[in-house]
Amino acid sequence: MDYRTTLVDSREGVNLAVQEAKQMAAVIAPLLKQGQSPFQIVTNHPELGISEKTLYNYIENGVFHEIAGITALDLRRQVSRRLPKKKAKTYKKRIDKKYLQGRTYKDYKSYLSEHPEVFVTQMDTVYNDETNGPFLQTFKFVRAGIILALYRNEKTAASMKEGVDILEPILGTELFRKYVHVLLTDRGTEFSAAEAMETSSDGTRRTRVFYCDPMQSGQKGTLENKHIELRYILPKGTNLRELGLTGQSGLNLVLSHINSSPCEMLGSKSPLELTEFMYQDLYEKLLAFGIHPIEKDQIILKPYLLKQRNK
Repeated sequence: MDYRTTLVDSREGVNLAVQEAKQMAAVIAPLLKQGQSPFQIVTNHPELGISEKTLYNYIENGVFHEIAGITALDLRRQVSRRLPKKKAKTYKKRIDKKYLQGRTYKDYKSYLSEHPEVFVTQMDTVYNDETNGPFLQTFKFVRAGIILALYRNEKTAASMKEGVDILEPILGTELFRKYVHVLLTDRGTEFSAAEAMETSSDGTRRTRVFYCDPMQSGQKGTLENKHIELRYILPKGTNLRELGLTGQSGLNLVLSHINSSPCEMLGSKSPLELTEFMYQDLYEKLLAFGIHPIEKDQIILKPYLLKQRNK
């Protein structure tokens, strides 16, 4: 058979007509350049008629190389986190500080066993420059799969408490107490103002704060996974302001693209799609705040997203 009509079947597991390969490449190439993964591409384009594994196989075997210049180098780097090795004998066990009393991870598990119906939100910070910022105070609405973040100029207990104060009117008091019924975070000193974060301006309780065990970031692993997605657009080691992240509007753009990306854990739906379907009240608050769904083929998960916005 002529290569011009049928792709030579010398590559293992490949049996594809050249015209078919060209049609696939026309869809795949621009989306790979926008930072989308093979999973996201085949999910958003069922007309391709292939699985995620097959697409990886085609790319890694060079099927689209001559046709569209697509190689394995175009695949989004798979990020894996290495947990730090424990040094139990190096450090003395720290005595729990006062703000941890009744708020440990064991207390958290106990509370959830007694109140399995409540919603949990996980909280953390993301930053590149610990001295000058900016600092992103991140919130993951666990059941919805949604990440929301607030642009902060300081990483202090007062600033993080203020971030919780800001989140309350974004959601409204009633929805805040529903969706942030429990707030799980780590033991960083910036989150040490537990009682202040738990208390609304009128003196009533608005949430319950709990803390992960030391060196156990995996206990809020769903948020850590969202941080990996954030890093596709906001890489470590970069000056975030020079990258174009200068305020909340730019951060909302980043969040819009991340929350519009389909997730395997959500049945191939995006967090925004799931939230619109399951939690309409929360979805409307996100829209009002400035987080919007992005057209599937317009999703960009690379640093040039912010540069493009500022042109």
